[in-house]
Amino acid sequence: MRGQDIRFRLLGLLCVALGLFLASLQAFSSDSDTLPESGLIVCELEVEMASLERMEQVIRPNSTLQEIFLDLGFTPREIHDLVQDVKPVYDLNRVRAGRSFVIERRADGDLQSLSYPINDEEFLLVRRNPDQYVAAIERHDFQVRVEEFYGEVETSLWAALVSQGESPQLVVDLHQILQWDVDFTALQPKDAFKLIVEKKYLEGEFVKYGKLSAVQFASGARIFHAFRFENPEGQVSYYDKEGEAVRKAFLKAPFHFDPRVTSRFSHSRYHPILKTRRPHLGVDYGAPTGTPVLASASGTVSFRGRDGGFGLMVKIRHPNGYVTSYAHLSRIEVKRGQKVGQGDQIGRVGATGLATGPHLDYRVQDTSGRFINPQNVLALPSDKPVQEEYVGLFASVRDQYLQRLNAIPEMTPFLNRVSPAD
Repeated sequence: MRGQDIRFRLLGLLCVALGLFLASLQAFSSDSDTLPESGLIVCELEVEMASLERMEQVIRPNSTLQEIFLDLGFTPREIHDLVQDVKPVYDLNRVRAGRSFVIERRADGDLQSLSYPINDEEFLLVRRNPDQYVAAIERHDFQVRVEEFYGEVETSLWAALVSQGESPQLVVDLHQILQWDVDFTALQPKDAFKLIVEKKYLEGEFVKYGKLSAVQFASGARIFHAFRFENPEGQVSYYDKEGEAVRKAFLKAPFHFDPRVTSRFSHSRYHPILKTRRPHLGVDYGAPTGTPVLASASGTVSFRGRDGGFGLMVKIRHPNGYVTSYAHLSRIEVKRGQKVGQGDQIGRVGATGLATGPHLDYRVQDTSGRFINPQNVLALPSDKPVQEEYVGLFASVRDQYLQRLNAIPEMTPFLNRVSPAD
């Protein structure tokens, strides 16, 4: 409210100045009867604006609309009228716990305005006229800044970004773009990245990230690129320098995060329970019981149930002929024959079957039924490249981003890397 108080003071000074000006004009004007009256009206208006009372009410879990608005000083009749008048624009029954209503009342107690944040982009604004409440959905007037920066991994990607004052959300966004190519569980010190990203501010305060336009990521001896490209048809995706889709047909790991690998793909692994060497044709990911397990690619559930030592297991057949398996689950959350999309939750981590602790045994079979290493991303088919008719347009966008990325100062030059990935 400090900014609002300053505005009121300035308006008050303006009012005084205007009044003096009008008074001086009165001495020289032949038609001076209305001048002092106009000055008084302005002053009264500013006094009324300065007397607004502001209240904020955080929505508590399991609270009713009646309870929320009674706490804000509304009568039951006012609550009824408010809900009905606003309903054509926004159903107030959809409000969520943790968000806040902000109201402003005039000195006489009448409502001046009510606002509610629908999401990061929009908010509900309600005003009171003599006959009814008038509602509209408004968009925040964000200030958008495009920022470029460089970072090096010392302990983790999270630490590298947070140490620069960035939100952990950027870690999630970066992971979602490069998860098919970069093994974020095996990053090494001096692995580095450059980013071009939009950041949205409201009244000088950072609110959220916008478009992550370009990424250059050096991991070991390889350099990965990802460029955001929107074609004239409005389709948006990320591509490498050659125009190949960054998004692959399969997730690198069927989780929302980078899990801990407890056992890798092997044709001769010592089994911790059976005490003998035998093939382990998948990857084991250690995770707490109940951790959500995701479909690594779109497809149809071909099996769900118990399968001997694998315990509770789900198999998904994909349109390209590949099959993925998810074993030792504590819970299955899909049905046989169900269609699932990449990233859909299909179950939860457990320790059913032959298991020493909670983990997921994840396996991939190719079109011939042969098990392949799920961590070998090069063996997994990728999504569609840039459409032929838009290759030239993409190249122009890519070159602009590359020029900006190459101009970002860096500690360990990317050019020192042995060989680019694309």
